[in-house]
Amino acid sequence: MDGKKPKKKVLLYYLILAACLLVIAAVTVTVVLTVGRKQPVADKPGIENPDDGSDNKPDDGSDDKPTGGDDKYLLPIENNASVSCGYEFVFDKTLDRYAVHQAMDFEGKAGDKVVAVQDGTVTKVVTDHILKENYVTIQHKDGVTSTYKYIVAKEGLKEGATVKRGEVIGEIAAAGGMEMNQGEHLHFEMSVNGKTVDPDIYLEITEK
Repeated sequence: MDGKKPKKKVLLYYLILAACLLVIAAVTVTVVLTVGRKQPVADKPGIENPDDGSDNKPDDGSDDKPTGGDDKYLLPIENNASVSCGYEFVFDKTLDRYAVHQAMDFEGKAGDKVVAVQDGTVTKVVTDHILKENYVTIQHKDGVTSTYKYIVAKEGLKEGATVKRGEVIGEIAAAGGMEMNQGEHLHFEMSVNGKTVDPDIYLEITEK
């Protein structure tokens, strides 16, 4: 019995050694094959050499944003661009609660002219809202819409009408509606493909 134990230990040792060698060999083959298949980025079809001096940058969507000229969005108030409340979490004085103000409010007084921020088609003209929240909505290009609330629409302005950038579409009305405690002002909203967005993305008038 004692003479067989050393033989079993030697056999076990060789089996373990053989297994280790097989694992090492497999890893080595895998590494060699993987490295052998890699090509320099510049050699792959359809990919430009990053060092060729070309300005190939990922599209971050910034090109879709108006940058100037006729594509630039104007301010909706003809003579006053003072923002009284931005697109932010604030205390609602009228409803006596905290909420997200999904718009930009501009200071003003009744009679101040309100203009279209960009060319577009009028899709809504509400002049008899039960809470005096009369408003005008304009559809612009690229799925952008603008809404001008707490205003008196220009006489004769109707749904389907085409308006130009800077054209007067109405004037600020007397304080009323769900923001009446803020006094007379323009409540200005914007949306893209039906989703409300911060108007400052397009107007760029608040400090960053």
